[in-house]
Amino acid sequence: MAQTRRFFHRLCDIALYEALARRGRSGDEALQAAVLNLFPITNGAYKRTSRQRFGAFDREVLSILERRFPSDARLSVHDVAVSDGRTACDFYRVLSAHFGGLDFLASDLCLRVTRLSFPEARLSVVVDENDVPLQLVRPPFVLNLARTESWLYPVNHLLRSFWRARAMSVLDAARAGDEALVRDHILLLCSEARKYLDSCANFQIKNYDIFSPPVDRYHVVRAMNVLNPSYFSPAQLTHAIANLRDALHEGGVLVLGSNGEAGSTVHGGAYQRRDNQLVEIWSCGCGPPFAAMLSRDRRPSADQSHLADIIVR
Repeated sequence: MAQTRRFFHRLCDIALYEALARRGRSGDEALQAAVLNLFPITNGAYKRTSRQRFGAFDREVLSILERRFPSDARLSVHDVAVSDGRTACDFYRVLSAHFGGLDFLASDLCLRVTRLSFPEARLSVVVDENDVPLQLVRPPFVLNLARTESWLYPVNHLLRSFWRARAMSVLDAARAGDEALVRDHILLLCSEARKYLDSCANFQIKNYDIFSPPVDRYHVVRAMNVLNPSYFSPAQLTHAIANLRDALHEGGVLVLGSNGEAGSTVHGGAYQRRDNQLVEIWSCGCGPPFAAMLSRDRRPSADQSHLADIIVR
């Protein structure tokens, strides 16, 4: 995998993801993951993912849920920020084997992107569902538009400025509904998630932003590898966690965690909703990435103090 990532370090055209999905050869799923690993979406977070990333963690979470919910219960689960769905599929399989009444929803901020270009033109712009530009592609160059790039790559900054006018003309044509514009739609879902969508009525996937208020409530909400202080400010983390709390039924369980490669230690925990608080019922590794914000042993900022009022350890 490390060699694959190095290969794609400067060749991360997201259109490769759909091409690999259509080809469907052995090993293509790992290549799709390599493409996603270098693809940031509009909030600046990367869609990094891998199969069996949380294996032992998922099994421990299952044992926690088995002690709190009957096997024949109508168990509603919302797995947020699932990237292309492969970790959600892993979790769905684990839960399906034990809960006969499972209703499983997976969600992500970005599930589909569109590559826009004029006929015969070499330059194209990749936008998300809200028409926010994410990539500028002009082979052999792929330029990131979702995150501020380091000035260690001055050529990229120069090329971005040079092609800005042409990119804007593509975006203007898209907004005007220009029928001459070529639109290539790219579904950012792994093959297993696509299969489950077609064959399993209790498995659904939709767009959801963790910074938006929830529209439904669930018995279990899971958020893995997203609530990271390197992505979001303390105020943003507090806002997102409050939304996830509000998505739970009273007594429901919020599962949080983060790790590196598949099979590595997951740092996280499980929290039960009690009124407007989330009470820790299990901890793994060093706890979630924002654990330091929960410490009452030092003077917190206003945002950190508010988060410590939501989550009780």
